Amino acid sequence: MRWNMSVLCNWKCQAAAAVVALAAMLTPAGVSAEVVTLEELEELALQNQARWEAVEARSAQAGADVNVARAGKMPTFWMNISSVVAPGSDIERVQTIDGREVNVRASPTVGERTAFRPNIRYEGTIDMRAPLYDGQTRAAIKAAEAYRAAAQASSGASRETVLTMVRASYLDWTASHSVHGLAATSAREAKAQRERIAERIADGDRPGSELDAARYEELQAELLAADAFARAIAAKRLLESAVGTELSSDAEPDTRLLEIEANGSDSDAGWQVEALERQRDAVRQEARMHRKSRVPSLAVIGQTGVAGVNERVFPMYRLGLNLAVPLWDGGRALALAHSADAQAIELDALARDAHVARNDERQQALLDRQHAEEQLTIANSLVEVSEKRVEQAQTSYDLGASDLEAVADAREALRDAQSRRVQIQVARTDAILRLAGQD
Repeated sequence: MRWNMSVLCNWKCQAAAAVVALAAMLTPAGVSAEVVTLEELEELALQNQARWEAVEARSAQAGADVNVARAGKMPTFWMNISSVVAPGSDIERVQTIDGREVNVRASPTVGERTAFRPNIRYEGTIDMRAPLYDGQTRAAIKAAEAYRAAAQASSGASRETVLTMVRASYLDWTASHSVHGLAATSAREAKAQRERIAERIADGDRPGSELDAARYEELQAELLAADAFARAIAAKRLLESAVGTELSSDAEPDTRLLEIEANGSDSDAGWQVEALERQRDAVRQEARMHRKSRVPSLAVIGQTGVAGVNERVFPMYRLGLNLAVPLWDGGRALALAHSADAQAIELDALARDAHVARNDERQQALLDRQHAEEQLTIANSLVEVSEKRVEQAQTSYDLGASDLEAVADAREALRDAQSRRVQIQVARTDAILRLAGQD
C-alpha cells in the first residue's frame, strides 16, 4: 500500500491535469440535460417504419386474400368476341314440313362448286356465372378471415416484442446512468476531501503523508466513475439500437420511473398466445376448406349476344343451371386436409405451452416485485445508516480520532449501498412493467 502511494505521488503532477479533465467530463450534465421518458422512446420505436414494413405487408396480404376469397361468391361476367374465315357454314332458307321457313346452317360437300369458298363466321357474347351454392368458397372465406386475424395478432405480438426490448434497454440505461451519477458524486467528494487535506497540511494540522492517501482515494473514485460512464454509454447505444433512432448527447433517462407504483389490473392471454391461437384457427379453417372441395357446387349460367355468317346476323342467348359434382382428385384434397390438421395440432400445443409460460412469467413477476419491495425497504435503511457512518467517520477524522482510511471505507460502503438500492429499484420497476405489459 505504501509503495503504491509513493508511485502515485511521483507521477501525480503529470497526471493531475488529465484526471481533472476526465472528472469534469464524467460529471452529469445537470441543467443542460434532456430528459427522455420511456413513453417517448416506445412511441419512437413503434413509429419506425422500416421495422414495420414486413409486418404491414403481411397484414395487407392477409386482407387482400379475404377479398379474393369473397369474390368467389360474387357473379362473374366476361365478354367473348371471335371471328374466323373458313369454308362451309352457309346460311340457307328451307321450308319445314309444316310449311314454315327457317334459316339453317349447311355446308357443301367436296364435290360441289362452292365447297372451298370462304365464309366469315363471327360471334360476340357476354357470359355470366352466378354461384348459388359453393361450400368450398364459403370455407375459403372463413379461412382467409382467420388468417387475417392471425396476421393482426402477429402484428400485436411484434409490437409487444419491440416494447419489451425498449423497456429492458431503457431500464439498463437508467441503472447505468444512476450508478454513474453516484460514482461521479463520490469522485467529487473525494476531490473535495483531498483539497481540504491539502489545506490542512499547508496549515500544519495534518502530516504530509495523508495527501498521498487522499490522492489515491480520489483516483480510485475517478476510475470507478470513468468505468460507470463507459457502461452508461454502452447501455445508451443498446437503447438506441432497440428504438431505431439516435439520442442526443445530452439525453438522460427519467429516473422518476424507478418510483412507479404497481397497479392491480388483471392480465390477458397476451399477443404471443393469441397469435398462435389465431394461426391454429386459421389452419383448421384451411383443413375444412380442403374437405369442402369434394362438395358439389351449383351455379346459374347465362349468355347473350349475336352470331353471324357474312352479312347475316342472328341473336343468341341461353340461361340455365350448372351442377358440378367432384368425383375423384387422386386423394389430393384429403391429403391437404390431413396436413392442415397436423399443423393445427402442433399450433394448439404451442399455444397451450405459451399460455402456461405467460402465466408462469406473471407469477414470477409478482414474486420479483414483492421481493424487490421488501429488499427496497431494507436498502433504504442501509443507505441511511451508511450516510450516518460517513458523517461519523468524517467527524472522527476531523477530530484526529481516526485515519483517512476509515472515511474511505465508510464512503465505499455508502456507494455500494446506494448502487445496490438502484439495482433493487430497477428490479422492482422491471417487475411492474412486465406485469403492465401483460395487462
